[in-house]
Amino acid sequence: MIVVMWRKVLGLLLLGALCACTQPINRCETAADCRSGAQCLQNVCVYDGEIDSQACDRPCATYEACSALTLKCQPRFTGLVVSPSDATVIDGGTLSVRAELRVTPGFAANFPETLNIGVSRGDGGTVASLPTTTEGDGVYTTQWNPSGEGAYRLTAAYPEQGGPSTTVGLTVDTTGPLLSVVPTASPSREPDGGFIYKDPAAPSAWRRDQTATVRVDSISADLDPQSVSVLVRGFDGGVALEGLTLALVTPCDGKAYCATVDVPLWKPGLPAFRGEFAVEVSAKDRVGNQTSGKGSIPVTRWKWRHGINSALITAAPAVGNKGVLYVGTTNINNNDGRFLALSEDGRLLWEASTGAVVASPAVGNALPDGTERVYAAHRKASANRVGFYAGSSAFITPCTDSSLTGVLVQSALAIGQVPIGSAAETVYGVYAGRVGGTLFAVRPDAENDPQLQCPAIANVGDVVAPGSMLASGTSVVLGTSTGRLKSYALGSSGLWNSSAQWDRPLGLVSPTSMAVANGRIFGGSNDGTNSRLFTAPLDGGQDPTNTPTGSPTWNASIGGSPETRVVAGLQNNNLLALDAADGGTQTIQTPSEVIKGAPVWGAGGYVYTASSTSGLIQARRPLDHIEWQFDAESPIEASMNLDCSRATDGGVLSGMPGVLYAASQDGRVFAIVVDSPGLDSTAPWPRYQHDSRNTGNPDTPLTSCP
Repeated sequence: MIVVMWRKVLGLLLLGALCACTQPINRCETAADCRSGAQCLQNVCVYDGEIDSQACDRPCATYEACSALTLKCQPRFTGLVVSPSDATVIDGGTLSVRAELRVTPGFAANFPETLNIGVSRGDGGTVASLPTTTEGDGVYTTQWNPSGEGAYRLTAAYPEQGGPSTTVGLTVDTTGPLLSVVPTASPSREPDGGFIYKDPAAPSAWRRDQTATVRVDSISADLDPQSVSVLVRGFDGGVALEGLTLALVTPCDGKAYCATVDVPLWKPGLPAFRGEFAVEVSAKDRVGNQTSGKGSIPVTRWKWRHGINSALITAAPAVGNKGVLYVGTTNINNNDGRFLALSEDGRLLWEASTGAVVASPAVGNALPDGTERVYAAHRKASANRVGFYAGSSAFITPCTDSSLTGVLVQSALAIGQVPIGSAAETVYGVYAGRVGGTLFAVRPDAENDPQLQCPAIANVGDVVAPGSMLASGTSVVLGTSTGRLKSYALGSSGLWNSSAQWDRPLGLVSPTSMAVANGRIFGGSNDGTNSRLFTAPLDGGQDPTNTPTGSPTWNASIGGSPETRVVAGLQNNNLLALDAADGGTQTIQTPSEVIKGAPVWGAGGYVYTASSTSGLIQARRPLDHIEWQFDAESPIEASMNLDCSRATDGGVLSGMPGVLYAASQDGRVFAIVVDSPGLDSTAPWPRYQHDSRNTGNPDTPLTSCP
């Protein structure tokens, strides 16, 4: 600053010379030649900074300084800077205020002990004085707690009248941004061809396997887009879903913010058949005020229902390699019925009026052309036919019909692989009531010879409903109504060997379905109070042993986690669970409900059961706890089936829930979205006839649902 002043003085000297002055002003040899407060630089008095106030033309105020150069009172401070700055929006919390006096260079600081800091309403309301703390070096602080929203004026002023003063405008905002949360309406699909797609009890609900879109809007211009988050709460304490991604929407229809979020409805917890998911959206404005908006999404497990007129369903439906559901029906006399192919999304693919289906159908391996054979046994009037469908309603019967009165294929069909000649796929069944029980095999790929395509052997014993048969390696195992457990095999000629591979007494006369685990066969019996749960080696190496149950013991299945348990429904309104390792049993009450169909062991620890008394379908996890239930309002005797979610081409959809199929006795087929993505792959025999294709073969891979 001294150099600057010196340049000014030299300029004055030059001006004097130009004016023909003969003596420079303020000429000096030493500082003593100058007025007080000046320096002698290059023989010129240089005046800089502050001198005693008495030297000025008037006494200076404390916020002023007497300039040595001008001998006038000048502002001691260049300014008073306040933080927060003007036009700041703040929240309603405690506000820290900072004020700083900045000193004019060359002048002494002489900071006052305090400043006057006050707040008034923007409309001129009462001023509130704030206590101030001195931090030193001209810095003063205070805190303010706003009394409410609105515009305010904050003023910091030197304590003496006329001193520096600064006023800033502040807006107090304590309200978060306004939010609108609007889930889109569920897609509408009207009844079609006997299919009902809307849940009758919740017609506006979304399906559990769908993705719902939620729109989030705001008219608040101060909303911070980065702060918006969405939480979807599961129903009735079910697990919540968070971390969903919002996608901005344009145009925004005059709103300040618009976005959508997709909610995969199979992810939040739903420990019920139907319920509502709460959608909670939170957001902040730019000062941190938080707000929330709420919406709800009604959700149901109902996928579809198909009603088949004048039909009775007792045979377990089968699911094909690409998710097609095959359902056979009968009538009260078991002499007429239909066979239907239904898609996973609820369409009738084809239908055949071929005759009654009592034995559960079975689906073969996928063929190279993408089709598959669906094996079935039909009875039309007194004619029994055995054959297969291959992608259409045309029924192909390589075998000779049986027209004997009283003959009926009642047991489930089973599928094995017997590599003889050009044929491998082999389907087994028994004509009950024909020549002491006639065991047949259907081998479509055998040479064009009826004996090789349909070899049969008589007097094996009748297998009656709900009994079943197993395919094991190149053999078939059956439990007969004569109280025997037998195994037969085709010889190298392609015909049946003349005698059984092994033949063991069961100690009971009405075996129900069988299941296999760890090389052992397990099954129940319908023998009144003499009913049993029996077990025998799969290779027939020992006579069967049994556990008395005291009540008819229906179709069994076997779960594998955490221990291998054989479970079957009892006629006395109980489920019986037998530990396959140590033989220990557990009884689980099913009040007023008799479970005849085999329990279905689904992925994720679920077990699904259906009542032959009322039609009540229950999801259990664990076995003795009912997580949710659904009333089909008609008895369900046929064992249920479980498959993956499927794409339109039949491919398995990854990460999606499964579909449970149930067929009631009054001819209605239900598709229900469940949390199990298919069958439990750890279970040795997770459902009736082992797998979703009803092959009755422990070597058939379970459908993988990634």
